[in-house]
Amino acid sequence: MLLRLLRPQPTSASTVKRTLPSSAIQLTGYREYVARSQGAEVCVRTFGDPDATPVIMWHGFARTGTDFCALASVLSANFFCICPDTPGRGKSSWLPASRYSFATYHAIAQDLIAEFAKRRKVHWVGTSMGGVIGMMLASHPQTRRMIDRLVLNDIGPEVPDEAIERIRAYTGELQTFETYQEAEAYLRGVYAPFGELTDAEWQILVLHSLRRNAQGQLIQHYDPAILERFGESQNKPLAWTMFSSITAPMLVIRGMESDILTADIADRMVQSALRVERLDVPDAGHAPFLNTRNQIEEIQSFLLS
Repeated sequence: MLLRLLRPQPTSASTVKRTLPSSAIQLTGYREYVARSQGAEVCVRTFGDPDATPVIMWHGFARTGTDFCALASVLSANFFCICPDTPGRGKSSWLPASRYSFATYHAIAQDLIAEFAKRRKVHWVGTSMGGVIGMMLASHPQTRRMIDRLVLNDIGPEVPDEAIERIRAYTGELQTFETYQEAEAYLRGVYAPFGELTDAEWQILVLHSLRRNAQGQLIQHYDPAILERFGESQNKPLAWTMFSSITAPMLVIRGMESDILTADIADRMVQSALRVERLDVPDAGHAPFLNTRNQIEEIQSFLLS
């Protein structure tokens, strides 16, 4: 068990390269595919050589796979990075509200592993909701063999009720914008807890956070129906039992200002499973964007170890 803390580095000439944000990271292009799974069309972006070790990167509740552009651009030198849009988000198809469930996502994840990883074991990087799916895969008797290493970005076996209500509040507000400039100003406020993003990363985030409605206005990219089952009652004892059964090595990343993964929950995670490392990220809440040089190097080191 190991606790690591990302601290701001001194800005001397010898360390300036490590302290640069992702402006020092060359964003690479990706390929896009449409996979068909569980009655849904799932948009999947891939980075790197398909013959390399596969890494699936699954985004948070109201986000898209493009959130991993910086991380995947770097990891693609060693790995085949697979970044889907969950149904109901981004470019993936919408589903009946009753099917926006972790059971559906768990089944889709298995299909994507079969199709893109050719049934090889995969590393899994999951932010928030994506981390829950990863924990389900790594703990379920029929799928645990699929997961080699597991990175959990600002998520644990339980989520405080107050944090769930906060997310419900801002995702449930229907926003309309006349221009991308207007939308960017709003999104920079909502997603300030992500930490430091470059202008290029903000542009990608804004473009993939919006779609146009019938009136030509810009609105959120996701199906409003995803909220109908959000925050359903948690079975916390069962969730902790499942987490404790995970045998894959885990890296737990926590934004130090996060209300989703509190310090107490993160502490308990380190004590509850056998192979857990922890990385605390300052100046970030829910959830670190996994885009800075320091964050990426820590993830890369963990996956290559």
